[in-house]
Amino acid sequence: MRLEIVGIGGGGRGVARSDRKVWFVVGALPGEVVDVAVERERAGIVEARTIRVLEEHPWRDPDPCPVAGACGGCDLAHVRRTAASDVLRGAACGALRHAPPSLSTALREAPVEISDMAWRVRARLHWDSNRTVLGFRGPRSHRVVDISPCRVVSPFLLRTLPAAAAALTTHGSPDGELEWIEDFDGGVAVAGWHGRSVPPPPVGDLSGFHPLARDGSIRPGGWGASSVVMRLPIPLRVPVGAFFQGNRHLVPKLFAKVEEMVAVDGPARVVDLYGGVGLFGAAARHAGVGAITVVEASEPAVMAARENLPGAVIVAAAAEAFLEEPGPANGALVIVDPPRTGLSRRAAEGLLRWRPSSIVMLSCDAARFGRDGSRLLGAAYQLVSVGLWDLFAGSHHVEVLAHFRRPRG
Repeated sequence: MRLEIVGIGGGGRGVARSDRKVWFVVGALPGEVVDVAVERERAGIVEARTIRVLEEHPWRDPDPCPVAGACGGCDLAHVRRTAASDVLRGAACGALRHAPPSLSTALREAPVEISDMAWRVRARLHWDSNRTVLGFRGPRSHRVVDISPCRVVSPFLLRTLPAAAAALTTHGSPDGELEWIEDFDGGVAVAGWHGRSVPPPPVGDLSGFHPLARDGSIRPGGWGASSVVMRLPIPLRVPVGAFFQGNRHLVPKLFAKVEEMVAVDGPARVVDLYGGVGLFGAAARHAGVGAITVVEASEPAVMAARENLPGAVIVAAAAEAFLEEPGPANGALVIVDPPRTGLSRRAAEGLLRWRPSSIVMLSCDAARFGRDGSRLLGAAYQLVSVGLWDLFAGSHHVEVLAHFRRPRG
């Protein structure tokens, strides 16, 4: 099928209209004429992928990553980095089809923080023991792809891949998953294995290798260091297996931006829901806030947060449970960094029932930002500022950082 692409939609896909159907085409850009292969069709919506480009847009990168297409990680590898702002803004706005026009307008005018490549400090790698391949999975596939020329991971990870694969082979490790974390400088790295035993040292230049339980906690039987330190204005220890924002280039800027938002409001108290190891709680502390509460359900992250933020109140609970009795609302600023699915209904209802003075929300998905932001606007919160963050450079997964404030009175 041959199509002319007329725009960018949610997911960074090209949009076309033909045969009274709307087409969403992976790997296509506005103004291009492409041949496509249909992957799925339902209720007048067709999902397809580009198989040939007949007329190229200037945004197209003539030298994309060599594993693009085979690897499922970077669905915007065909886009020049100089055009990433336009494409990400278009993808974000395309995901807000059902949101209030004010949110769409705000995103259309929002600044975009673009990342350099080789950005990953965290990665989850898949191990195929039969093919002895350690890498990422292909698009919509369980097949593991060799990522040795990957552009989003660090030189440290790339040079360690052969040694890690050889160690897993010699150890007889079955199919599984390896967690990787390194510091911002790319000088120290630790690995975790979702299983009961790990290869003995040495494994390349790894500083440690540990078996992980299902919840991300470290099992006995590993060796070496179990965490790295992220050098921010307040250094943070991050254990392997715990969540941490993965972009070495943008996390320091994100820290500074959240610190700025907190400082502007000057709250009496900051509550960091989904607080992890304390990243945004640390930003609030650096902004001068004394009363800080971090709420986190993961025990490994809770233990790290207690070490990273001495004197802060660290609550080992889900956000939904904490919001049953969160304390005084007046003067409270809440930082919300939920998973990609956004706020659960129970969490959203609890947050709106509480009505804190202001909310800083980092949404992993633009469509979920549209839903959660709409709830806040409907509860009389006002949008103070919003920006887009290219935390997953090379993909359409742009994050939305927004500041909402409740009118006084």
